[in-house]
Amino acid sequence: ELVAFDSYGEITIGKKGVEGGGKHLKPREVNELVEKYGDDVVFFDGRNRYEAAVGRFKNAVVPDTRTSRDFIPELESGKYDNLKNKKVVTYCTGGVRCELLSAMMKQRGFKDVYQIDGGIVKYGEAYGDDGLWEGNLYVFDGRMGMNFSDHAKTIGQCTHCGSPTSNYENCANPACNDLVLICANCLKDPAKRFHTATCAKEHAK
Repeated sequence: ELVAFDSYGEITIGKKGVEGGGKHLKPREVNELVEKYGDDVVFFDGRNRYEAAVGRFKNAVVPDTRTSRDFIPELESGKYDNLKNKKVVTYCTGGVRCELLSAMMKQRGFKDVYQIDGGIVKYGEAYGDDGLWEGNLYVFDGRMGMNFSDHAKTIGQCTHCGSPTSNYENCANPACNDLVLICANCLKDPAKRFHTATCAKEHAK
């Protein structure tokens, strides 16, 4: 992850892991922080934008990131300077990426930074879909996603028709192979199994 974030030049690793990161909060403490401080608490997504498209914490800030390397220019862009005096809770799937992200944020002037101990997974195990989390959790295996309960909210939207969906498929153009968020109905149309119209044209050559 140090390499993935391109942050190996600024992160210090000690005997207990990353030094200078955000304070760890248990799921219960996350809810307590929000209950106490309300709008002064901001959730900051530490994942890629395609992960956030299907599931995220309520009212979370979702940076424009395709890969982890995009976080440094995003944080230094000035887009999030208004958050530097708020209580920022970083989150990611299992918590690993937030060890680095929270430290990177603190080094760039974010004063009160937290991270969820165990990430979204532990929060979901504790509260399911009855807490502050909404939607599907993108996972890096054959499932591509998982819900914490049978009443999970569907917040993702089909790339083609805008219908609610959490279903990701790989672009049918092997040269692209990017993820396409597509509903079951559009998936029936072979012409829609492409990330973009350009992908479809290139594949047809």
